[in-house]
Formats: sequence, structure tokens, C-alpha cells
Amino acid sequence: MANGVVLASLITGGLAIGASTHVLTTPASTTQAAARTASARPAVMTATTSPLLGVSSTWPLTTAVTAVAPTGTQTATAVSTPATPVLTPLLPLNLTTMRLWNWGGKWIGSEWSNANSPLAWKFGHINQPTGADTLFTLDAAGAPEIQAGSAEAKTDGMWESEVTLPQLRDGLVVAPLWLYDSTSRDEIDFELAGRNGLDVTMHVYVNGVHKQNSVRLFAGTDLSGQRKRFGIKVDQQTGYVEMYVDGKRVQRWDKGTLGYFVSHPIKPWLEMWAANPSNSGYVQWVGKWAPLAAGQALTMRVHGYGYKTLTGQTVL
Repeated sequence: MANGVVLASLITGGLAIGASTHVLTTPASTTQAAARTASARPAVMTATTSPLLGVSSTWPLTTAVTAVAPTGTQTATAVSTPATPVLTPLLPLNLTTMRLWNWGGKWIGSEWSNANSPLAWKFGHINQPTGADTLFTLDAAGAPEIQAGSAEAKTDGMWESEVTLPQLRDGLVVAPLWLYDSTSRDEIDFELAGRNGLDVTMHVYVNGVHKQNSVRLFAGTDLSGQRKRFGIKVDQQTGYVEMYVDGKRVQRWDKGTLGYFVSHPIKPWLEMWAANPSNSGYVQWVGKWAPLAAGQALTMRVHGYGYKTLTGQTVL
């Protein structure tokens, strides 16, 4: 979208843009699975463009998306740190305890239908062939998703992942890192919306009323095949969330400015999914998904993941 252009997107009422509802189709013994409930989006969203602050001109423009909530409009400003930091390498995902239906593992691979997609989540679409990089594969048979076990939920800290992105295409949602609590529906997202850009979003329910604030980054830039590091820093006590790409801060939300905030322990998820092409709201958000041909696959390669406390202590 050209700089200075205002985009008004009419979204289907109650549609969860970028939030996939997990509908479990498993035996009764597995109903303890944490289902992600679709977040009801406001009816109208507006977007304006502005350059990232403190970033060289080689960085893309960012699109600030303001959700128009029933109680009024909340806004957030995209900012970025100017320096390029030296990043400590992340360790590979620890999948040693990830087995089908092992809810006590450090990571849980999904194996159930996705109500917002023609493709079900498939446990076998997550592989770590050498104990290093983890391959998330989406094909005609299913899509990949993992969530951390309940013991990994935290209120504060810094979560990071480093991935090589797949070939981006219309209708594809790539979430290389997002944080969620299934009870309160508190949520903080990184989501690549088809080929439209990278959306960073906070979702909170206040007395049952959905509030959200989104910012679009890299609008008009094809990130296919690029290696990127994503970070989410949360301090619920102080009241701020910061989003990082390649060590640069690209977004900050402050509780005092926003008027609402995440307030529960949240845990990390990583996934890719195809948005339902029959849903006009999804098509408007990420483009229209076209089925993959037999033998065709999209792969996100996860090189590493890490979590550390606000004091800098790494937790394995």
C-alpha cells in the first residue's frame, strides 16, 4: 500500500482474523487439549502508513492498523531501535518429549481439525531429522502446529524464535511465534498474512468485550525464504509488550496508553495454516488460498527457540 493511503477493511462480524479455532476431533480421553478460541474481531479496521522510527531507509514502511472497538478507538505507534544488535544463537527446539497426545511434554504437536482452514493440523508434519533444525511442512494432507506445554506458560520474559520462512502465497498464514492463554484468550501475535506483510497484534478480552491493536510491517515486501528472528518481550507488572525482528524493536504497546493489556500467563505456539478460501473476511486479510498440487509442499525451517527472564536468565 502506498505511503499516505488509508485502507478501510470491512471484516465479517465475529471473524477471527489470523486466529485459528482448534476444534478437537479426538477420543474423549484427549479432551484436555487446550483449544485456541477464535478471537472476535471488530467490524471495521483502518490502516495508515508511516516509516519505522530510527531505522535505515532500507527497512520497509510499516502500516499501523487501528482496531475500532465498540468502546472507542485504541492506537499504538510502531517504533524501532536504530542499532543492529549482536544476537546470541538460539538452541534448537527441544522436542525430546513431544509424542502424539503427550500433554505433559515440553512441546505438543497438534493432531486435530482446524475450523478456519480446509487443512487439519497434522502431528507428522513437524520433523527434526538431525536434532537441529525443525521442519514445519504444509501440504495437501495437512498443516503443522506446536504449542508449549502448560508448564511453560509465563507472565513475563522474552520469547524468541529464528526461522527461515517458506514460500509465501495468497491465503497462507505463517505464525513463526505467538503467545496465547486459552482461558482468558490473551494473545500476542506475529503473523505473516499471505503476501501482504507481517502483522503484529495484541488481543485482550475486557469483561467479555474483544479489544485488539494491530500493526502491519514489511507491507509490499516479499519475505519468502528469508531468515528472520522474532522476539516478544512482555512485562505485565510494568505494563508493556515489545516486538522485535532481527533484534530491532518494531512495536511497543504500553498499558497506560492502550487502556487494556494481557494479564495472564501465556505460552508460545508456532504454526502455518491455509485460510478458508470460502470465508470472505480471510480472503480480504490474507488473499485466497488455492489448493496445493500433489507432491507440492511449503516448509518453514525453525533454526532455534529460546526463552529468558526479564533479568536475562535463559530457561531451557
